[in-house]
Amino acid sequence: MNALTLEQVKEDSSLMIDFINFFFNFFPYDYQTRFLEACITQTRVAGKWSRQSGKSQTVSVYTTLRCILEPTTVIIVAPTQNQSTEMFNKIRDLINSNPDVAALIDKQTQTELKFKNGSRIISLPCGPEGRTIRGYTCDILIIEEAGVMDDDIVNSVLVPMIASKGDKGQIIKIGTPLLRNHFYRSCFEDPRYTVINVVWQDGVRVGQYDAQFIEEQKAELTDIQFKTEYEADFIDAGMMFFPSQLLKECSLVYNMMPEF
Repeated sequence: MNALTLEQVKEDSSLMIDFINFFFNFFPYDYQTRFLEACITQTRVAGKWSRQSGKSQTVSVYTTLRCILEPTTVIIVAPTQNQSTEMFNKIRDLINSNPDVAALIDKQTQTELKFKNGSRIISLPCGPEGRTIRGYTCDILIIEEAGVMDDDIVNSVLVPMIASKGDKGQIIKIGTPLLRNHFYRSCFEDPRYTVINVVWQDGVRVGQYDAQFIEEQKAELTDIQFKTEYEADFIDAGMMFFPSQLLKECSLVYNMMPEF
């Protein structure tokens, strides 16, 4: 397991696919492979994916792979701890699914995994202002539900987490589009970002969805909801009854249920 290096994987992505096939029994769809290849070679990646198309699973595989290949600190941040924990649990389940991989873990808690080689995966909530997570440092920053993450928190709290890593620090933004925030700019305006776009047609083509389910969703959801959830479209200002700035000022991130 230690014979494979990050540089080898960067040079030949088929080694990565063979690795995750063997150790994780994970056989990625073509769009998941493109995302994994982007993550392994680029420092800025945005995943603009339709709902339930496998983005969290793909990020979980990449995160675990990086931590195995070399000492790496990964921080997963979402608006709430529950959302961050959801991805963290996928990573933990993936690791525990293989005894050889699980043997690489030195410590497990509800919010952190520590590998014997020094790698760490930490799950954090940003909350409404991000005050409680200032001061962390990481090699890879994963912003989950980036479409609803506040610009000020991303710019003043999250991005500085990789400041000391120079050109090696990595930011991965994933989510379903909503307002035209930093996630929108990363997807359409910032040339540093490699963008992997996945829409419902991709999911139907590989069998992640079936056509009947999509037809049901078209009938049940409004046009805006369907475009957002399954066509991975950002809401156009002309389609909104209320301006996005007003919605932002009237919204607050909080937990409906206590966190355990």
